[in-house]
Formats: sequence, C-alpha cells, structure tokens
Amino acid sequence: MKQWAQRIGWILAGALGALLALEVLFRFLPVSMGLQRADDVSRWPLVYAQPHSPYAYSISWKMLNAHRGETNNYGHIAPFDYVAGSRPVVVLGDSFVESLMNDPADSLQSQLARRLGEPQGVYGLGVSGLSGAGYVALGALAREEFRPRAAVVVIIDGDLSESLQRSRGSHYLVPAGDGFELAFEPPGPEAWTTRIRKSVGDSALFRYLQANLQFSPGKIFEALHPAASASPAATTPESAIRRQEQVADWMLAELPRRLGLEPRCIALLLDSDRYGIYRAEQASTPKDDPRARAHLVSQARARGFAVSDLDAVFRAEYARHRLKFDHWPVDRHWNRIGHGVAAGEAYRLLTAGNVAGDAACLAPAARRADAP
Repeated sequence: MKQWAQRIGWILAGALGALLALEVLFRFLPVSMGLQRADDVSRWPLVYAQPHSPYAYSISWKMLNAHRGETNNYGHIAPFDYVAGSRPVVVLGDSFVESLMNDPADSLQSQLARRLGEPQGVYGLGVSGLSGAGYVALGALAREEFRPRAAVVVIIDGDLSESLQRSRGSHYLVPAGDGFELAFEPPGPEAWTTRIRKSVGDSALFRYLQANLQFSPGKIFEALHPAASASPAATTPESAIRRQEQVADWMLAELPRRLGLEPRCIALLLDSDRYGIYRAEQASTPKDDPRARAHLVSQARARGFAVSDLDAVFRAEYARHRLKFDHWPVDRHWNRIGHGVAAGEAYRLLTAGNVAGDAACLAPAARRADAP
C-alpha cells in the first residue's frame, strides 16, 4: 500500500511539474490574454476594460495573428488617452471597432483620423459583444463625456436581433407599448475564474485553453449530446422580421437624441458577408433578416443619416484588386484593408453631405483651417 501511495505521489508531482512547465512555456508565447472588464458598471461601456492594462491577442491553437498592447485611460484600444470635452469624432461598434486583431494604427478610427489630419481627433469606442441597443447606450455616455461633433456607427449582422436578447452585463431592449425601453442587466457576481485572475493574475495555460482553443464545459456537453444542442435551420417568422425592423426604427430615433447630433453627422456603415463575396458557397446564414437590413438602410436615408451599405463597396473593391478585407479563413473581422475601406466611406459621408442634400458635417482635410 505504501508503494502505491508513493507511486501516486510521484505521478501527481510529475503532473504538477508538467503543468508548471507548460505555464512557463505559454507565458513566452502570444496567448490571447485580457481584457478585464472595468469595475464601474455605471460608466460601462464608456469605460470598457481596466485602464492602462496590457493585453495580448491571437487566434486558434496556432496562435495566429498575434498582437500585444495596452488599453488607454478609458480601457479602449488606442495609442493615446482620451480627453473629456474634447469634441472628437467617435466611432461606435463591437469587436470590429475594438480591433484587437490589428495594430491600432490600422483601425478604422486611426485611418479616419489620418484622413482628417487629426491624429488624436477620432476616438474608437469598440466593445466586444455590443448590439444596437448597446451602441445607443454608449452614445449617450459619449455625449456627456466628450461632446462629439460627429459619429460613425459600425453595424454588423446580428445587431438588430441581438438587441432583444437579455444577457448579463449588457444593454437590451424591452417591449413597451408600440416601441422599446432600454434596459441593462447587471453582470452579477464575479465568476470564480475572474476572482482568481484578480488575486493571482492570469494563467497563460488556462487562457490558451479558454481563448485560443475555445474550450469550455459546454463544449463537452455538446460533443456528448449533439442532438440537445443542435437547432434546425428555419426561415425567420414574419413577426421576428417586424421586430427587427422596429429595433431599426428605435435605433434611428434614439441615436441622434442620445449622441446630441443631427442625423447628417452620424455615418452608418453596414458590414456585409465578405466570405460570400470571395466564394458564394461560403456565404453564412444571416442573423438579421435581409428585409430588416434593407428597412434600416432605407429609413436611415429617409431620415437624413449618412449611410453606406459596404456590401456594394466591398464587391467593387474585390472585383478590382482581389484582396481580402479580413483575416480569412480564420477570422471574419476586418484587416487593415477592410478598415481602410470603412474609413474611406466614413470620411466621404461626413465630408460630402448626404443624399438628402444636407450640408457636410465635417470639412475635408484640405479645406480645414487647422489642416497641415
């Protein structure tokens, strides 16, 4: 019995030693680590992650497309601190605007700033997981804090339907009469993994399993019981399409009011299924019904917003240059080229006026009194 106990002890010691060795090894590798959510719920998502904290990003088990950096004073990905009351152009969006998978200089906000001749005049406010409801909430906080003179809102597939989904730590819409009310679900108690991270720091090995390999207990359940987690594809019910259209109407009514801007000073950029542009067989099933998306575009233009449906722009650019706009085939987020296309459209919309004939919101860089 004693010999068996010794053997078990040696096995456990060996396993522990192996784990420690792997932990040391992974600390030298670009494992995806961070961001840690800011503690002040009242200012989230304006103050997004822990300010001035390091982060690392990579994707897949190969740790591809590695990037490292540090958040700024508002917990956003920017090479400079934001200043209250500075009247910037603000860019609202989710992980596309957050842009962890790119160098900060390649982001939409940085490329737009260079086009405007204002290196620190465009603030990226990108928060992973936000939906249309979150953009409106973020816009209200940005108005109070920065008093922006123009805004760019990046709208991706799912921003309409996901605005109706209630989840912890997020803004969502609650039906109220013929419209909606904006609500917020508190994040709730911290998970035990978060408490450990705050007390002893991140484990590179754990983050590799969680972020790079996308490992979770739920994945094990899905593998063991595929029928329980599978859902057959179905057409979107008419009632759901109408709800998405109502969300679009609510967003278009609330964005100018919450941002304190005229619609002509709010550029809406609608992303497209770029994989479907490269290869038709790789097109994905949209989360938001195409009719709801078309409704958003037509109503936004009718209300005087500056609007660009990027699908046509991406198609024309791809036909001309055959260059991809994302990190295909491992990541659908925009790369430097995709961000450049979006920045070009935002600049055009804000400096050239809209289809309703309204004057431009911003003067082109060459005519600005403070332009170099």
